[in-house]
Amino acid sequence: MFTPLKPIKIDSIYNGLLPDRMAKCTPDMYAAIFALKSRLRSLNSDLVLSDLFRSYEMQFQAHADYVSGKKSAYSPPPGGSMHEAGRAFDLELKLIKKIGLTAFWPIAATFGLKPIINRPDIGLNEAWHFDCRGSHQLVYDYYVARNGDNFASPYTAMAASAIISIGQKVDALGDNVLAGYIQSGLIRLGQNIGDLDGVIGPRARAALTALQIDPSAPIDTIADAIDKKLQEKFPTEFFTPGTTVAADAAPSRLIVNLHATAAVSTSGQAGLQTYRPDPATLQNLGSIVDQLQQATVISNSFVNPPRLLARLQSGELYLDSNLELDTDGWPGGGDQGDPDWQASTSLECPNGDALNANEAPYFVLPLPTTWAAQFGISLGDYAAVFYKQFLAYAVFGDYGPKNKLGEGSIELLRQLGQERIKNNGQVINAGMGPGVITIVFPGSGAAADRTSQATLLTMINQKGPALLGALKAAPVANAA
Repeated sequence: MFTPLKPIKIDSIYNGLLPDRMAKCTPDMYAAIFALKSRLRSLNSDLVLSDLFRSYEMQFQAHADYVSGKKSAYSPPPGGSMHEAGRAFDLELKLIKKIGLTAFWPIAATFGLKPIINRPDIGLNEAWHFDCRGSHQLVYDYYVARNGDNFASPYTAMAASAIISIGQKVDALGDNVLAGYIQSGLIRLGQNIGDLDGVIGPRARAALTALQIDPSAPIDTIADAIDKKLQEKFPTEFFTPGTTVAADAAPSRLIVNLHATAAVSTSGQAGLQTYRPDPATLQNLGSIVDQLQQATVISNSFVNPPRLLARLQSGELYLDSNLELDTDGWPGGGDQGDPDWQASTSLECPNGDALNANEAPYFVLPLPTTWAAQFGISLGDYAAVFYKQFLAYAVFGDYGPKNKLGEGSIELLRQLGQERIKNNGQVINAGMGPGVITIVFPGSGAAADRTSQATLLTMINQKGPALLGALKAAPVANAA
């Protein structure tokens, strides 16, 4: 859930690559940056950045510097900048002078990049600033048409929509990130709901019904349904196959493979012929992709069926699904925003302590316990979990509802690039995906591995890579 932020390696004015705290952006911005950089290099120019992503705190400081006079260029308060959504960059204008700003504007427009000043004058403040608006242009247009009137400008409404869509709080939309995300999605899906204000009112509920989404469902279920529709309509905002490249090795093309990333369940052995993992996971999966052709597909009737549930020839369980959030075992989690929180986890340390979801990367399998047992899997067994360019190792730590497959702890989502704890300690009660691949190694755990949580964390990081390495090294049998 939410538009992901992708780490990026790009030249900067800071005598090297852009600092990590700024070096992240949405997938469509990522593609636009490297496509533009490649085009500029063909014109004997280049793209060098001074700014890209800003956190809430960074935007707050930028605005404070403007108010105090420390910087002359206007910088809005948090909630009003596309930088906070990973959808704006500031570039080094000296390099653009070689071709001229007038010539640069239409080149940038080719890649969906838009200036925020009204004429190509290199002497104007913010001449260096360009947005990748994506589907949030629709929110801008919505406010231009006066369908909403609670923001100071259409641009501020668009920025709020973009920021909430990466799962970050916008003060003007209140504390419920999911409500704002749902409203933003409804507007971008063509619905008229009145103001984007973080409140799911009658018009929003009617819009949900029009999209065949049950407005009485839990809010995370509604958000997940909106997320899927957004991914189908605006796939380039969610998926950028391939790994992050060096600043001097920009890819010539970035192609979205809808078949590979769509959240469609694969059933029957014939489904293996059409199933493809998210291309961004291929480097980490290695030879396991070839082993899939000899796997056995497992039939299932889960509420949100996985794209693929199969057993590899060597016995490992392979699951490609969404990954919902489990906060169980997190001390005090019952007061932090997850109504389903429980103090205990199915896997406990010998002293009776639960696994802390905010510290231990664990995954969840469904009840009854015989479901996992039929594959030789027990509590304490290990898994490798893949999401785009991320790879994490986890332990089977909890049982979940019998109709639900694909769930992981706060720490597991964190290691997969998805932070779910806000600065105020409250949880963003939302999962992630699609395209999360979990490979479980049956019989891999041992009681001696979990004499304490600290020992278990050490063993996860020791045994996980060893198990995955052995699986990748296994010979691939020829198809019959």
